[in-house]
Parts: sequence; C-alpha cells; structure tokens
Amino acid sequence: MESQIAALENAVRDSPEDLRAGADYRGRIIETAQFDRSIRLLQRLAGRTGAGPNVHISLALAYVDEVPVVSPFRRIFLGRDAMRELSQAIAQEPSPLAYYIRGLIALFYPDAVFHRARTGIADLEHAREMVVDLSPHPSHARVYASLGDGYWKIHDLPKAIAVWTDGLQRFPQNADLRARLVNRGPDLDQLVERELDPAFRVDTSLRELFSPVVN
Repeated sequence: MESQIAALENAVRDSPEDLRAGADYRGRIIETAQFDRSIRLLQRLAGRTGAGPNVHISLALAYVDEVPVVSPFRRIFLGRDAMRELSQAIAQEPSPLAYYIRGLIALFYPDAVFHRARTGIADLEHAREMVVDLSPHPSHARVYASLGDGYWKIHDLPKAIAVWTDGLQRFPQNADLRARLVNRGPDLDQLVERELDPAFRVDTSLRELFSPVVN
C-alpha cells in the first residue's frame, strides 16, 4: 500500500493540475485515513509560484475528505479552508466545478448559526448558469441536486422541486434527482438531511467528471 501511495504522490507532484491524478491519490488516502499527508502535499503544491486552479480544487477536496472523522468544531475550520482554496481557484479560472463545490460546502453549515445557505445557493446558481448551455454531462446532475437541496434548506420547497424537476428532465436516469422527487414530507426531509450531514462522507472521487458526455 505504501508503495502505491508513493507512486500516486509522484504522479500528483508531476501533474498537480491533473484532477484525476489528485482524485486517485485522495481516494487511496481515504482508505488509509492519512488525511494530513495529502493535505500537506497539496498545500506545498498549491503554494508554489505559478500553481494553477486545479491544485487548489484538489486541496479543497482533501480538506473535505477529513471532515467526517473530526470533531464538529474542527469541521468548521476545514470547511473554511476548503472554501478559501476554491475561491483561489475561481479567482484564477472560474469553473462550474469550483463554484459547485464551494456552494455545496456552504450548505453543510448550520444556517441558524452561520447563515451560509443563501451564499451556497448563489454559487450553485452560478454553476448551473455555466453548465446549462453545455452538452449534458453526468457531473452536471450534481449541480441540480445540490441546488435544490439549498432551496430545501431555506424552506423554499416549490423552488427546490422546480430545480430537481429541471435536472431530472436533463438527466432522466439520475437516481439522486429521482429520489428527491418521489419522496415527500418526512421522507424527503430525512433524505436531504442525510445528504447534508457532515458526519457522512461526501463522494469526492469526481467520478462523474471523468464519465462520457450524455448523448
């Protein structure tokens, strides 16, 4: 296992802007729970002169990877650090992915305390605006699911349903969008609450990003 991780680290050092290399490395780190290791490496790479936007995204996701295994207090700061890296990426090169991740992270904060849900919705709306005229891609379905979750969080259920419905029309095979639309009342609340519970691991593999375009 150590030799495999070392090889993945070399790949990330050689191509820090390669999101797939970063995702493969972080996936192995999750398996071994060596979160500080990936964070330290990606911090060094993101801090180099000329570092591009994608290494900041990979570092943000490394922070997110650690969230489920730390205290609620520590989660606050990991989220803050992740959003800071995503802001760096956006400043260099605005992308739907960076806006999506930053917006989603904001939804995980208790809104009664941090009041970040509307900021998260704004980022997710920006991500939707950036993908709406692109060829449909599996990664875009997440934007619609999370944006609807944001509206659910601020108790605007009609808007949430409208967003999920729009998403399902574009991605009719997407199980996450369909589940949100077939559930109502307490069942829907439980589903979205589970999706936005920081105690559960978020899929940061970016697997949809590397999937073929939907025809």
